[in-house]
This record gives sequence, C-alpha cells and structure tokens, in this order.
Amino acid sequence: MLHLCALRCLYNIPVRDRSVYRLLYVLFALGTAHLLLLWGVEAQRSMALSRQVRLVAAQTADLESRVQALREELKHADDPAYLEERARSLGYVYPNEVLHAAPR
Repeated sequence: MLHLCALRCLYNIPVRDRSVYRLLYVLFALGTAHLLLLWGVEAQRSMALSRQVRLVAAQTADLESRVQALREELKHADDPAYLEERARSLGYVYPNEVLHAAPR
C-alpha cells in the first residue's frame, strides 16, 4: 500500500515542483553544451599544436643539415687552397693581380 501511495505522490507533483525539474533539465543541457564546446576547443588546440610540432621538426632538420654543411666547411678552414678559392669567389685578388670585369 505504501508503494502505491509513493507512485501516486510522484505523479501528482505540484506545478511549482515541476518547474524545479525543468530548471534541472535546462542546467543539464547547458552543462552538456558547455562540455561539447570545451571538447571542440581542445581538439582544435591539439590540431594546432601538432601542426606547430611538424613545422618545428622540419625547421630542426633544415638547421641540422646547415650545421653539417658548416662543419664540412670548417674542416677545410686550414687548407690554403680552399681559403684562396673562397676569397676569389668573393672577388678578392692578390695585390699584384689585375681584376678584369666583364662588360655589362
């Protein structure tokens, strides 16, 4: 008998109490929407960070190849023939030489 009374009391909820449930439903819906929005923002942030990681990895590889090239050049720094070749490529000549420029 008590069980049936409890069921009747649930279905005969006054209007004032039903508005509390509506408020709870609205709050739950807003919370769910907020959670989905935060999830989307974090997914976008994660994609942007992975793009930056790929960019930095490419820049690192480029810089490592440049360092390797500079190390190779440094190995020849004591070689007089290499130094003379580099100086001539920059336009330097010996004091007793004459530089002939091609006409433009």
